[in-house]
This record gives sequence, structure tokens and C-alpha cells, in this order.
Amino acid sequence: MTGKAAWTAWVGLVGVALVWAGGARGGEAVREKNAKPQAAGAARTQTTAPAKPQAATDPAVVKILRDLEKAGQKYGTIRADIDYNVRMRTLGDSEDRTGWVAYRKSDEKTPAHFRVTFETLKQGAGKKLRDVVDYAFDGQWLTVAKHRIKTMTLYQLAAEGQRIEPLRIGKGPFPLPFGQKADDVLKYFTATRRRSFGTDPKNSTGIRLTVRPERAKEMSVQRLDMWIDRTTHLPVKLKSRDKSRNDTTVTFKNIQTNKAVPASVFRIPRKLGWETIRRPLEAGRVAAP
Repeated sequence: MTGKAAWTAWVGLVGVALVWAGGARGGEAVREKNAKPQAAGAARTQTTAPAKPQAATDPAVVKILRDLEKAGQKYGTIRADIDYNVRMRTLGDSEDRTGWVAYRKSDEKTPAHFRVTFETLKQGAGKKLRDVVDYAFDGQWLTVAKHRIKTMTLYQLAAEGQRIEPLRIGKGPFPLPFGQKADDVLKYFTATRRRSFGTDPKNSTGIRLTVRPERAKEMSVQRLDMWIDRTTHLPVKLKSRDKSRNDTTVTFKNIQTNKAVPASVFRIPRKLGWETIRRPLEAGRVAAP
């Protein structure tokens, strides 16, 4: 899929799908362009270091990931309020948003659906403003609606009748933290227990996921901390650091599971007077937002 780097940036923005980190070789062309010329003969003498054997993952951490996977299978729908924060360490700036997320897992007939709605925005030391931005995926189309500027863009991710896995890590651009397979997680990250602090969410266990060196070029993040509720085995807080040293934190609150979520939640209706843009599939390629 082309445009994967841009999709990863979108995931970072949405924050829910977040920081599971999906894709990308973003900026690689720039790095290659700006790279210093190699010294004569260097290519002949350069050798590839042998890959280090992977250390065994703590069985207790593997169990946490297995329980997280089972939770994704157990809960057909999930809805939660979210607090989203990005600290841009290099720029000394920050962005805070609040909103909500809804998720419906896939079944034999229907792919997974999700909806993320941000309702407020606070930049740096500025005031909190109402700034609604919707992201909705109905199994075929991703709709992005920006209320302040009254634009709606529809991106086709799958052809008519095609089944895709857009929410699975390593398979699609929106790897949500619900229902990920433990083996997929361990394929892309090393997993360890995180030290406990008094500021941790109540009744949670923390783990740290660090991108494996051999996957570094594919990923936009370097590491991901995750706090998982010991009762529901669902994530209640996520914190990632990307390659630009930006820290993204997402906190899930008022989590509801297996509640009816109407199909209309995952479709954003057209709005009179708005600019509407459609980005259909072209030769199997997705135009990234």
C-alpha cells in the first residue's frame, strides 16, 4: 500500500489507533537524498552484522498480551471517552483534545468498524476551543469530517465486496489497541513489564513495547507504554514516543463494552453547504489523508 507513512501520521493524530504504530518508511527518501557520499571502496568492505538472537519474553508479559487478545474477541463493541495529548518536545509545544471512540469487531460477514470523534482542542497555553473532527470507517470508506472548515473527505480503503484487515497491526493503517494478536505484537515489539508508579491508572498493569531493530524502518514510533486493566484486560492508557521525540498519550475513560452501537455511528452523513471530496481506489492504491 502506498502512502503508508501518511497513514501512520494519521494514526498518530487520531491517537486511538494510535500508537500501535503502524507503518512507515516516512522520510526515508529524504534521508537517502541527504546522506553523505560513501567513501570509495566502502561498499566492498561493508558487512552486515549478524542478527542478535531474540531474548525470550517474560511469560507473565506474554500472558498479559494473550489476555488482551482474548478481550478483543470477547467484546463485540467498545465505546469510551478519550483524552488525547501530544507533547512536541523539540518545539516545546503541546496539543490536547477530548472526544470519544467506538469500535465494533469484525464477524464472518462484516469487517471491523470504528469511529473517533474529537470535540475540543487546546494548543499550548491557549484556551480550550470547540473543534470537532470526525473519523469514521464503515468497512469500505474512511470519512474525515472537519467541522470548523466544513470539509468532508472520503477515502476508499476497500473495493466493493472486498474484505480487508485495516485494524490489524502489520496488516493495515489503523491498528487499534483492541483485539491485537499477541504473536503480531511480539513480531514487531519486544515486550517487558513497566515499573509501577503512584500515577498509574487504578487496577492496571503496565507493559513497555519497544520496536525491534529489524522493524525500525517500518515503524513511526520507537516505543509504546500500555496500561491494561486487570479486570477487563482492556487498555486504559497508552503513551508512545515517535522518531521526532513527540510523546503522545491517550487515556480511555468511561469504557463500555458489548453495548449496542448503531451502524449509523460509523457513517457520517453528507452536510449541506460543506465541501465533499471523494478519493476512490486507483489501481489498488489508497490516497492517504
